[in-house]
Amino acid sequence: MLDKILIVIFTYNEEDKISLVLQKVCERFKNVLVVDNNSTDKTIEVVKKFSVYYVKHKYNLGKSNSMKTGLNFAELNHFKYVAFMDGDGQHKAIDLENICNKIYKDNGQLVIGYRKNLNNLNFKKKIGTIILSKFFYLLYKKKIFDIQSGLRAFNLLEKKNIYWESTGMRHYFADAEITCNAVKNGCKIEQLPIETLSSEKYKGMNILQGLYLMLMIFVWRFF
Repeated sequence: MLDKILIVIFTYNEEDKISLVLQKVCERFKNVLVVDNNSTDKTIEVVKKFSVYYVKHKYNLGKSNSMKTGLNFAELNHFKYVAFMDGDGQHKAIDLENICNKIYKDNGQLVIGYRKNLNNLNFKKKIGTIILSKFFYLLYKKKIFDIQSGLRAFNLLEKKNIYWESTGMRHYFADAEITCNAVKNGCKIEQLPIETLSSEKYKGMNILQGLYLMLMIFVWRFF
């Protein structure tokens, strides 16, 4: 049933976690692409042990361009849907499956997984998620619980409505830009609760990056 969906998993130095991630994902999906952002460890050696597609960037291009690599692969191979998932083990494969089932069943446009229990996040990410959600609602009048969620799926027919340009210093803003563009362009957005399995103490944006993202959310809304 899910043959029309490409699962894209992003990695950068995840040799200790990617094996379990792929084991769980490959139990549920046969079309899996790993986009590696020029890892310096043995991530790709581990990936090669699984029956998945993989691409290793020659240089570290950032998450946004890795997402575009996955999108281009999906288009070239005529998939109808693409789902994004981080390769650091923070997401459950069952949540990915639920999101894919939802978009497939409803012939949906965009499904976003939101972290319902923010207590699993470190304090900085927890507060940042809450602030961004409230700020987003203020500008877009749409309740999106987790605009930065890395676990999401979308219909390739919606490419023009969600396409993102974030790169360079803003490469981690791509998920938020997709959300902003989707709302601004009238896409139907569905949200499903997911479980976050881990939260590294120092992972995520700092305060200045968070303020920069808020500025870009404003720019995407009005310009």
